[in-house]
Amino acid sequence: MALLRIANFGRSAGVSRDQIAYDLAASVHGSRKVTRAEIEAAVNKAFDLSATNTPYTNVLTGMPRPCVDGAKLLNAIVQRGADFNEAELWEASPVRIDWPPELDAIEVLRRLYASDERLFIGGRCDTGSEHVVTLSEWITRFERGMAIPEHIIPNPLTGKQGQTKDGKLSYRADSCVERFMFAVVEFDAMPREQQIHFWSGVKLPVVALLDSGGKSVHGWIRIDARNTDEWTCRVERTLFDILSGVGADGACKNEARLSRMPGRFRSETKRWQRVLYFNPMGGPVIP
Repeated sequence: MALLRIANFGRSAGVSRDQIAYDLAASVHGSRKVTRAEIEAAVNKAFDLSATNTPYTNVLTGMPRPCVDGAKLLNAIVQRGADFNEAELWEASPVRIDWPPELDAIEVLRRLYASDERLFIGGRCDTGSEHVVTLSEWITRFERGMAIPEHIIPNPLTGKQGQTKDGKLSYRADSCVERFMFAVVEFDAMPREQQIHFWSGVKLPVVALLDSGGKSVHGWIRIDARNTDEWTCRVERTLFDILSGVGADGACKNEARLSRMPGRFRSETKRWQRVLYFNPMGGPVIP
């Protein structure tokens, strides 16, 4: 509550959102470590960004942050991809998806990660170290018949515990991310057909489009940030400023975000979590 109160004071005084976050990070002291995520959550709550079109400045770059007419941008992207359906996505995929969906996990992971990189693969509530192992270990498990778990964190992890935004220790915290490779983007409220049109038309470095086995298509966007600060600047403070304006789930912007795991059969929906499009290098579906 103290963070939110100070953020509200700053907003009322006309201080920029990024400057408030910067000042809070430099000034907070005490026995409990206050994380960047907690500070940003408080600042985000203090600012109702959807109620204003006023540009604000990125404190890391000094450049104005984007002011987006979300409806106009979404319409332009969807119109660009309007001729695409799942069949066209499959045809446009740089990697030919000619394997059955139960092999998605092995085929996708082998093309994206080194054998010694550690990945979290498991259920939403799984937190143990046994769920953060090397790619080679996951491949061995899957080839021996292990059922594909429901979720993955697409960014490789250290395999060591780190602090969560609540100050707890976890093997899958944002602070555990070792390589900042991909951002996960999803739309919960957008009709599925429109999601297909969006992903076909958007000019982003799309690596994979995954059918969640439910209502969503999850997109993995190639980022390859060098560190946490670059991720914050490029993803949380630039990419998602734009994507949130067109309806993307703003909660997806953190480094250790879960995505549906390809190759999982969802018993509750009787559908596969499967790959619809795959380009390991990353690129727009329509060049």
